[in-house]
Amino acid sequence: MRGAAALALLIALGGCAQDRASGPAELHFVRGGLLLPTGEAGVAVGGQRFVARAWKAGERVSESGLSGVAPKLAECVALGGVDLGDVARMVVAGAPAPDTDLAFSPDGTSLAVGSFRGEVVVIDVATLAVTARRQLAEAMVRRVAWSPDGKTLYAGEQSPDATLHALDPATLADRWTLPLAERVGRSSLPAGEELYGVYTLPGVYGLDVLADGDLLVAAAHGWTEADGTRKNRSQLLRVSPGGAVRSTWPAEPADAVLLHPAVDAVGGRVAIPVTRSASGDAAPELPIGGLQLLDLATLAPAGALVVPPLTPWFTTTYLWQAQDVSVAQDTVLLGLGDGRVVLGDLRGTIRTTVGAGSPVMAGDVPIAASVGHGLIHGDEALYLTSGTNIPWGAAAPDLRPPSAHPAENSLFAVGLDGAPRWSFHGPWAVQGLTLAPDGRTLVVGAGERTSDARRDLYGALLFDLGGEERSGNARLLATCVTEGPVFFRHAVSPQGVVALAEVPFPTGDGGVGGAYRVELFR
Repeated sequence: MRGAAALALLIALGGCAQDRASGPAELHFVRGGLLLPTGEAGVAVGGQRFVARAWKAGERVSESGLSGVAPKLAECVALGGVDLGDVARMVVAGAPAPDTDLAFSPDGTSLAVGSFRGEVVVIDVATLAVTARRQLAEAMVRRVAWSPDGKTLYAGEQSPDATLHALDPATLADRWTLPLAERVGRSSLPAGEELYGVYTLPGVYGLDVLADGDLLVAAAHGWTEADGTRKNRSQLLRVSPGGAVRSTWPAEPADAVLLHPAVDAVGGRVAIPVTRSASGDAAPELPIGGLQLLDLATLAPAGALVVPPLTPWFTTTYLWQAQDVSVAQDTVLLGLGDGRVVLGDLRGTIRTTVGAGSPVMAGDVPIAASVGHGLIHGDEALYLTSGTNIPWGAAAPDLRPPSAHPAENSLFAVGLDGAPRWSFHGPWAVQGLTLAPDGRTLVVGAGERTSDARRDLYGALLFDLGGEERSGNARLLATCVTEGPVFFRHAVSPQGVVALAEVPFPTGDGGVGGAYRVELFR
């Protein structure tokens, strides 16, 4: 979907959402059912009632004394939200979007928020009341997750001590703590308001809770010494529900950066990207710029996949959050900063490479679009491309790109052989892939617009991954509209409630638009 047709459809979707918000619509047609303002039927969400019921476009539906005609596309109704504090000064100064993590309890009744301001917030989904709130960290709470029974809430800091907390969800009192800085090194809080200072602190970059209650924790730290020497220390840990460390990889913290592990719980494998910014040479056993595969039970090495740099534009390879592993499909996915998508097998062999956003020439200037988010869904790979950039190795990488990369800001689906399946493109940056518990609804964040200065189409796009073969346009289920851009970590409850972390944005005149808050939708 490109050009005038794309803009026309998106304006129509956004316009509908604005019209609905201004009128007293009583019966909303949402994904999988109806949303009612009051009554006894269904499940309470955000002060309203959700009733599971199939409907089709053009059908007149009655429920609990209300009636309406079903639209072509489902509505995404804003239920309300919770303020997360003031970050305007950092936004005006040019800091990146405030990191925020969201996690629904296993039964979907509570939402946990880990905020950039160091708070943990627990919200009751039925009423949107804040049931617990605690200032936990000196810097940020990077990750939150629930135990399988919902009786413990885990939170991982990015702070001088990089503490992992096991919390009572009702009070947010500590049950136990594990200071990971004892393993990966401690750093002091940055002086003043350094825009990127918090990212020099050790942090919990991965926090997955496994079916047996164990935690898989990625602790990473990258910093610069006073003499200019760059240092890295990272480790992946399997931790018991009581806080005991069962196993680690490597045995001693690595001279590298380990970020965002991907877990195939059924297949018993972990894939963790290994990057490095430290001075000096890397240990030869580390797959720098690639993925290390590990046995989930023991964290013993089970293979690796390394991709050579895309010369001459790049001298290294870099992964961020576009990696996954599927034992059933014998497939490993890597989405790279140079714009390539690599599909390999569990034995470390590259099967195919998709160009995706890799460099092309715009006149005499190379342009590229990075791949920052990706996952394996059944027999296909899904990934997002970034906005256009000039490769790091170009003669003038700080120049403004002269034109847009043809694959920028898009959602792509390809077969595991690399063959195209479908795609979706719109006039804004896309960020973050979240698969809902139903296994077929995909949430994609919509950030800054790229084609104009309008501010009314931030939010999230919801796609249907199931059913027959069809285009990306036909898979669009609903659009959830927010005042400002959304952070790339979203969450979906078992009942289909979508949680988005909305972040403020500079207005261009020295001011700030929007607010830092979490918003819920159905």
